[in-house]
Amino acid sequence: MPGMIDRRPAPSIRSPRLALLAAAACACAALAGCGSPARPLESSLTDMDSLQLRSWLSPALRRNIDLLPVQGGEETSRWWGSRINAMTLNQTYQESLRRLGLMPDVPDTGRYQLKVEMLALAQPNVPIAPEVAVSVRYTLTERAAGGGNVIYQRVLRTTQKAGIDDSLNPTEQLRIATESALRNNIAELMRELASLPLPN
Repeated sequence: MPGMIDRRPAPSIRSPRLALLAAAACACAALAGCGSPARPLESSLTDMDSLQLRSWLSPALRRNIDLLPVQGGEETSRWWGSRINAMTLNQTYQESLRRLGLMPDVPDTGRYQLKVEMLALAQPNVPIAPEVAVSVRYTLTERAAGGGNVIYQRVLRTTQKAGIDDSLNPTEQLRIATESALRNNIAELMRELASLPLPN
């Protein structure tokens, strides 16, 4: 007996359910594929953190730290990722110092100068529940002609994770983790400066 041939049509991949699933997958891919750069206000110290840290800092630092141009910024890809560009870095540190009351009322009149260098921003290749690490070198010097004494110099490394509780979008998770890692780094710097033996 000759073999039977099944002449029924193959299942259509255009069924409404499959089409809906395909559309959802495309939407998720599109969301995850767009770059989302870090933002300065979200990377800066919060008001609550600033109030707490301000009470620890020496009065000698208040309105007495000039911020030198921050180095190490990098532009975010249009298609993927979350980086911190130079403008965002500068705005982040300016805002944090301002909230702490450390920037002088008149620029370039502070007793101290703070140099900030972003050395590394480590991010996972797949931004799903990412953990981001930030390494920054800080150098605090006394202002003086020809260069002042180095009061403090150290590389600080901080990390932060983000997940679906923060955002369903993987790229947004990466941005949130990046901003938080930098904010943690600034807070760690301020705790270090609070322990410096400075004259009042």
